[in-house]
Amino acid sequence: GAQPALPEMVVVTLFGEQISDAQLRAGGDTRPREERLAEILWQRVARRYIERSGLAATQAEVAELAAYEREFAARDRAQRARKLRELEERLATDALGAAERARVQDFRDTLARLAGRDAELEREPAPDPATLRETYAPVVEAWKLNRALYQQYGGEVALAPSGPYPRGAWLRLIAEHERRGELEFFDAELKERLFDILATRPRTVVSPERVDFTPYWRRPIPPSYFPE
Repeated sequence: GAQPALPEMVVVTLFGEQISDAQLRAGGDTRPREERLAEILWQRVARRYIERSGLAATQAEVAELAAYEREFAARDRAQRARKLRELEERLATDALGAAERARVQDFRDTLARLAGRDAELEREPAPDPATLRETYAPVVEAWKLNRALYQQYGGEVALAPSGPYPRGAWLRLIAEHERRGELEFFDAELKERLFDILATRPRTVVSPERVDFTPYWRRPIPPSYFPE
């Protein structure tokens, strides 16, 4: 007769939900299991913390970030347009050598393509509120989450491409969930490897006196890639 299906091997429970070994390999994911587990834990723990702490992005916060991005894009387009005019003027002279002319021509062509793309974007309708929220709410919530974790737990802060990341606070939050019994491991080796990667010292650590969670959209808009 048919054999009963074997239950999936549960490696972790989090907030009463099981995480199986099969989930760590789903979709042909070839990363080490501890890396996939770290990702799953972060997603679920972060969402729970945001919900429990009332950190969901508000309509005003989404609008604030959207306004910053529009202003940044407008300044960026203006700077590229000025640079394009400058390159056109240089190409109109005979003062450039062959190599320099080729370099300037290539740069001019790149900016001209970007200008064409800008014109296409300007003809598109403005995004609706739902699209704006889908785009910007995760950014706002990530900032609010990182700031709140650091304020509550302190600890080492790493500098990530998106800004300061409260790495020490995140580790303390995970440990707290385990103490409370909300997080339980059933694979000791996997747990050890997980905490090894979570405890790996980041390349760049922010000194305590320099920790600043002010988000980029609440800072002055910096120059784009061309000077004024």
